[in-house]
This record gives sequence, C-alpha cells and structure tokens, in this order.
Amino acid sequence: MDVKILTKLTKWMETTDLEEITWKNGKDKISLKFNNNPVHNSVISSALEPVLSPSIGIFRFARPGKTNHLKEGASVKKGQELGIVEVGKEFKSVTAPTDGLLKIISIEDSKPVEYGQPMFFVEPK
Repeated sequence: MDVKILTKLTKWMETTDLEEITWKNGKDKISLKFNNNPVHNSVISSALEPVLSPSIGIFRFARPGKTNHLKEGASVKKGQELGIVEVGKEFKSVTAPTDGLLKIISIEDSKPVEYGQPMFFVEPK
C-alpha cells in the first residue's frame, strides 16, 4: 500500500462523517475506522410540557358513560381532565398541568400505561 494513498484517504475521511471505509485496488485492501463523533454534553430542551401517567393501569379518554373528543391542537385549561387511568375499580384523573395547546397525544384508548409514562404534551400559552 502506497503511503501517499493512505495519507490521502485518512485526511479525506477526517472531513466526512463516515466512521468506516474499505478501499480495494487490485491486491491492496485497507479498512479504516474513525470515530469522528465527539461526546456531546448537550441538553435537549423543549417548550412542551409532558403530562405523565399518575399510576400503572389502563388508560381511558373518558369515564364510563361519558365522551371525550380530544384532538391534537385543541386548547386545554389547567386542571382539565384529559383522560383517566383505570386501576382496578378506581379511576385516577389525568389533568392538564397548564393552559395551552395539546400538541401531542402519545397514548391510545384502552392501552396499558406505566407510572410516569408521558401520555400528552402541552405547549403552554
């Protein structure tokens, strides 16, 4: 392997986001591996406020005999019931933490939920 070619390959790889390359030329073959991904100490932030499950149980959009037609983009008021978590014969309310817009609904009706699972995301006004 020609050192000039190897030097050119390594310099070129350092300018890309590739982590591995294999180069073949006749009988010559070389594989290079780089880790160009520096460790980032970045923090992801969002203006959206998660609405977490208050308990383990089965999620329902509405209490028995009632309806709830929540849709993404709907306005919600602080304390408004967004749904319930059914735990045995008990119902635990899932309420909006603030006034705002319901941006994401990440749960389906009649699905099991875990304690602390994000079910909705509200953009505060």
